[in-house]
Amino acid sequence: MDLKKPLTFSEQIDRLKQHGISFNDENTAAEILSTINYYRFSGYLLQYRKSITDSDLKVKVFFLSIYDIYKFDEELRAFLRIFIEKVEIYFRTQISYYFSSVKCILPPHDQHYDRNNYFDKVGFDEVINSFKQQKKFYKDSPVLKHHQMVYQNKMPLWVIVEFLSFSNLSKLYNSMYYSEKDIIAASSGTGHKTLENHLHCLTVLRNKCAHSARLYNSNFNPPAIFSKKFLRNNPLVKNDSLFAYILVLLKRLPLKEDKKELVLKIESLLNKYKSGVDLSLIGFPNNYLFLLNQELC
Repeated sequence: MDLKKPLTFSEQIDRLKQHGISFNDENTAAEILSTINYYRFSGYLLQYRKSITDSDLKVKVFFLSIYDIYKFDEELRAFLRIFIEKVEIYFRTQISYYFSSVKCILPPHDQHYDRNNYFDKVGFDEVINSFKQQKKFYKDSPVLKHHQMVYQNKMPLWVIVEFLSFSNLSKLYNSMYYSEKDIIAASSGTGHKTLENHLHCLTVLRNKCAHSARLYNSNFNPPAIFSKKFLRNNPLVKNDSLFAYILVLLKRLPLKEDKKELVLKIESLLNKYKSGVDLSLIGFPNNYLFLLNQELC
């Protein structure tokens, strides 16, 4: 079977018209499509399609209304990245500090390289091998050169974690024994199973934001873990939704002022786009503001 024929920007507009999109200004639409991949843009039409297999729309929709949803998603990703980075830096600190404080007290203080200090040895090996590959991209780093010359290419864990991806940081934590996991999790007020899940969730959210993937009208995997009491009291919160992942981000942010700022930014963005954003498609229940503010207490 042949692949779809490439379309000019003008032809892309004609194709959107065929599916039921209305245009007030086709020149503006062509300009927008010249900056946004047609395939990316069409993902925001999913909620209006007659069915999964039918690209025609069930209601009349204006091109700029879809563009507003796109801009909402774009702005949301932009500031979520900032707060995810704060969590990422925090857990680089917690994981390296508490593991080193337990395992690396005695000379030569390099026990974090010993796979016997990890429960999941295969997972640990994957992290170390990935780290070795990652070092090639930082070969001119003064930090790496210093440790190559002075410490035979070994580094303390608090240096290593600065070169790990968030995904590998999460995997390193998962590889540890419960004894170290519990200490690290307790430092942020939770249990190790919940922290494992939350780090995984935030890795997924971080990667979606970093690669400009669509957050709107998307399901998230793995489902976020919350307490039974929370789920019982809030049955409308879907743990595979964007709202659930934002709750995870709020829970794991270490500073109260950052939590407040995140809630204010979410509220402001939703007010800005309230005429076009369907809260149900991002998993936000009607009492979302109350639930977000509960995390500030």
